[in-house]
Amino acid sequence: MPVLVLFIVTATLLAYAARNGQSAAGLSADTWQWWVVTTTLHLPFITILVFLGMGIVERLGFYWKGRAPEQPGRMPDTHPTVCIQLPMFNEHAVARRVIEAAANVTWPMGRLSIQVLDDSTDEDTRRLVEQVSAQVRARGIDCRVMHRADRQGYKAGALEAGRWQTQAEFLAIFDSDFVPPADFLLRAIPHFYHANGQPDADLALVQAQWGHLNHNESALTLAQSLWVDDHHTLQMAWRSAAHQFVNFTGTAGVWRASAIEAAGGWRASSLVEDRELSFRHLFAGYRTKFVKEIVAPAELPATVTAYKAQQKRWTQGWVQLQRLHLRTLLFEHPASWLRRAHLLYHMCISWQWPLWALWMLVLPILLFTGHWFGALSQTAGVALYLLPSVIWLTLSATIASLETRHTYTGPMTVKAILSRAARVIPNVVISTGMLPHQFTAFCEGLFGPMHSEFERTPKAASITAPMPLMHGKPVPLAKRSYRVKIHWPYVLTELFFCAYHLIWAALFAATGMIWCAVIAGYMASCILYLAYHYGDHAGKVCFVIDRDKLGTRLNPIMRRRRESASTKD
Repeated sequence: MPVLVLFIVTATLLAYAARNGQSAAGLSADTWQWWVVTTTLHLPFITILVFLGMGIVERLGFYWKGRAPEQPGRMPDTHPTVCIQLPMFNEHAVARRVIEAAANVTWPMGRLSIQVLDDSTDEDTRRLVEQVSAQVRARGIDCRVMHRADRQGYKAGALEAGRWQTQAEFLAIFDSDFVPPADFLLRAIPHFYHANGQPDADLALVQAQWGHLNHNESALTLAQSLWVDDHHTLQMAWRSAAHQFVNFTGTAGVWRASAIEAAGGWRASSLVEDRELSFRHLFAGYRTKFVKEIVAPAELPATVTAYKAQQKRWTQGWVQLQRLHLRTLLFEHPASWLRRAHLLYHMCISWQWPLWALWMLVLPILLFTGHWFGALSQTAGVALYLLPSVIWLTLSATIASLETRHTYTGPMTVKAILSRAARVIPNVVISTGMLPHQFTAFCEGLFGPMHSEFERTPKAASITAPMPLMHGKPVPLAKRSYRVKIHWPYVLTELFFCAYHLIWAALFAATGMIWCAVIAGYMASCILYLAYHYGDHAGKVCFVIDRDKLGTRLNPIMRRRRESASTKD
């Protein structure tokens, strides 16, 4: 339905543009009617400017609140009990690695337990999990495996079932693609205590920073590493220091078990059970903390198909969260207007996707018909449309590259900083190409059912973190791939956006509006680039074409062309 509505609206806009051409519908740029029409059509862009402004406040605010290290409290004489929970589903490639990493976490014997919450339907994966867990138990570590008869509640259901099977005071949660460092608990748990050793009972969560095992693997992982660094190091650090609230990211965090109980436990009421639980804690009066100095490395999705599956779940889930709790945040949660405004921005951040989608549909019509502010002054118009995004991108990329000193082990040289800042290029390309996909996910979250299927992000274990070997012997890394569901409404929306901008590119070129044609062509190219990689998790492109065979066929052709060109020279 949203795609159909989008098509109808766009067809109407195209008909309007074709009918009026570049006449601005007969309105002169110096009339009040032109101002009313133009301003109204710019409402999506005006709202985008508000979001960009809030984002700039957070990133600059990092230097006011957030940059200073978070200070831990003093541990009591007797270490509290901790349970490490490892939820997983058919994670044959990474199951061994995360279980062994959890077993290597430093904590007093007898005060630590591990729960492997394995919902796998693949018998080979279930056997592997049992085998590795048995090896861990042989070392004297309490490591228990829980296999459920069904996946009711998906990840939230598994975590809730595990919670009822432990009496631990704290619950540390790691997704299967993470590698918890050995000192994780020694550095995280003290934050739940004051300097005098007394419990900080109002603190429900300590969230650690995500690190990267494979950020240099491809343009895709480089792009992801930038927005993760930006979101964690800058945004979450500022939110934690300024408002004492960050949402749990689903992994690399420690919860106070009694706080989860007080907030009503885990619920599968949305696809972002971690964020949903976080906001319930906010409404219950708890604080949450982000500690950027504690870094838990993980693998970023290494294929476009896996990345799209992850982003679909997150974007759709954020909108479901708004359907559940936006009313409470607006009208029931006690807060100052400034704090409420920030929390509203926090919860509604996913609205940027439909706003950008609508703006990129409307903008070509505005340019073609003269309903843009460049009709008054082209220099001022270009500055108005480009500068806000350029400023936002420059600030986020520069500050994130300068301040992620805890995430990367190399020295902070000028070359290293420039190299990290250059990630903004693939980040912009991939974010642009993801626009129709994210727009469709937003619509599904807004209009679709609340209880949607939790689709896992495929893990490939393309990079293995250095870690202690089992009994001094290297353990071969298991490799396994699983099918990823392709959602055809998403593909059709991408094709529609691509065709739409290609049409505009041709129309702009035919009328001499070359720069407008370049921008429209860029939009279509970014979308096509990502669409080309559908199926790359299985070694294919364009869904069905074998990537290796395609390369084998193309290489001789390219070599002959190079040889022919060198002969002519």
